[in-house]
Amino acid sequence: MIEALYYQKKENRSVRCRLCPHNCLIEDGKKGFCGVRRNEEGILYALTDSRVVSIASDPVEKKPLYHFLPGTSAFSLGGLGCNLICRHCQNHEISQSRDDEAIGKLYTLEPAKIIREALDRNCAMIAWTYNEPTIWYEYISTTARLARKAGLKTVLITNGVINREPLGELLPLIDAYRVDIKGFSDEFYQSLTGFPFLEIVKRSAESAFDTGVHLELVTNIIPEMNDGEDQTENLILWIRDRLSPSVPWHVTAYHPAYKMNRSATTLSALETIRKRGLDAGLKHIYLGNVYSSAGSDTVCPSCGTTLIRRTAFSVIENIMDRDSCPRCGHKLEMFQYM
Repeated sequence: MIEALYYQKKENRSVRCRLCPHNCLIEDGKKGFCGVRRNEEGILYALTDSRVVSIASDPVEKKPLYHFLPGTSAFSLGGLGCNLICRHCQNHEISQSRDDEAIGKLYTLEPAKIIREALDRNCAMIAWTYNEPTIWYEYISTTARLARKAGLKTVLITNGVINREPLGELLPLIDAYRVDIKGFSDEFYQSLTGFPFLEIVKRSAESAFDTGVHLELVTNIIPEMNDGEDQTENLILWIRDRLSPSVPWHVTAYHPAYKMNRSATTLSALETIRKRGLDAGLKHIYLGNVYSSAGSDTVCPSCGTTLIRRTAFSVIENIMDRDSCPRCGHKLEMFQYM
């Protein structure tokens, strides 16, 4: 265990965690909402620093990131805990774990070893993923600095629920920020996750974009919850007008999981939302968790040439000239190549 960052000492050996908008007031001997930050005698400790539950070499497209070093691999790390309770979470076994015994059984992986393993596996980047990575704040910060020195990129796969100051300190160490925009109303966020954090998530995405960090968005479409025209239209306009029409938006199908068993999202529902976004001016909308031949390809927004063909998270053809279309010369914005 190491001492956590971003907390304040209070009376009677309690502490106030300032990492995320829960701002937990934690009594001596207790843990915060995320389950991995504990107060011991007035000092807040990061229980899972350098401790992981899963590692894998994944295609970067699986994150999903389609405009960030396409065709490369990410050394992916996952841990325990989360600062949300999403009712449809597909990784709830790890994200909702609050068991001290489970923490004690985690695999120790020091930052320097992460760098060595990523390089040995010919990965282009390190990705913190599977559960919410920002509750691993100290671990990510240390490892990201080493990654930069080793020439590795750094990626956060996040729900965006983090306070402004710690995010501002972290973003200069991050190359790609893939954030879930779960819906576009506080009522929906409250229903799905237990907390009305939409404005926090929007602010996090905007901060990454304004800082120049590569940004991609994901929205998991849940029938009769966040698929309404008003909610999707407002989300589309926010992406277009506050961020950029070139920010990639992954519109993915919900499937029953954890505490939610309603019917899965249909391909036609995703295609309707994709058409709505393209008609409004968004340039790159991808469909996920369903089979869609056209919905996973990158197309030149100027001449319509298919630049990157994908199937099952794999790039099967890439004709791009670095970040440009070889046919018309159009340069794709919000695109990073090797």
